[in-house]
Amino acid sequence: MDGGSKLHIAIEGCIGAGKTTLATKLAAFRDAALVLEEFEKNPFLGAFYGDPIGNVLETEMHFLLVHYHQLKGLPNSSKESITDFTFAKDLIFAGLNFRDESEKKIFVQIYEFLQARLPAPNLIIYLKGSEDFIVDRIRRRNRSIEQTVDVEYFKKLKQAYDDVFLRSASNVHVIDADHFDCLNDPTELEKISSMIDTVAPRTPGESA
Repeated sequence: MDGGSKLHIAIEGCIGAGKTTLATKLAAFRDAALVLEEFEKNPFLGAFYGDPIGNVLETEMHFLLVHYHQLKGLPNSSKESITDFTFAKDLIFAGLNFRDESEKKIFVQIYEFLQARLPAPNLIIYLKGSEDFIVDRIRRRNRSIEQTVDVEYFKKLKQAYDDVFLRSASNVHVIDADHFDCLNDPTELEKISSMIDTVAPRTPGESA
C-alpha cells in the first residue's frame, strides 16, 4: 500500500456502531493518519442534553465548524487519512435536532457553504447496525451523557443514518455491524484493507 496515496477513508455509522474502534484499528493496520471526532470537547453538549431545543444552535454550530476545520486539512496530509466521521453527519443531526425552522435554515446554508469547500472522502465505510445492536452498544458502553437520552431518539438517528448512507452511491461500502468484530478477528482488517486497495478511487468521490 502506497502511504503517499493521500486517500481519505471515512468510517461512518450511528452512535454505538463501532466507528472509532474500526477507524483506530484500520489506521494502525494501514499506517494511515488517524483523525477522530472529539465530540466530548463540545462545551455546549451537556447543556444540549439538558435543554435540546434551547441549546441546539450553538451545539450544532460548534460541531459543524470543528468538523470543517479537521477535514479541510486532510488533502495536505503526507499520507492516507482515516476518519471516524464525515461532514454529512452534521446535516443528519441538524435534521433531527432543530425545531426552529429559521435556525435550521441558517444552519443548512452555512453547512452547504462549507461543504462545497471540502473534498468528499474517496471511500465511506458504513457500519450498518440494527436498532437492537445500536441501543445495546450505547447502553453497555455506559457514557453518562448518553444514558439520559430516550431510546427512541437513537432509533430515529439510526434510521436517519441509513437514509443517507444506504442510498446508491459509488463510494459507500456497507458492513453489517451486528456481525462484525475487528477486535477479536484480525482477518476483518485484512479483508477491509484489501477492499480499500481494490475499490477506492484515487480522486475524491461524490458526497453521500
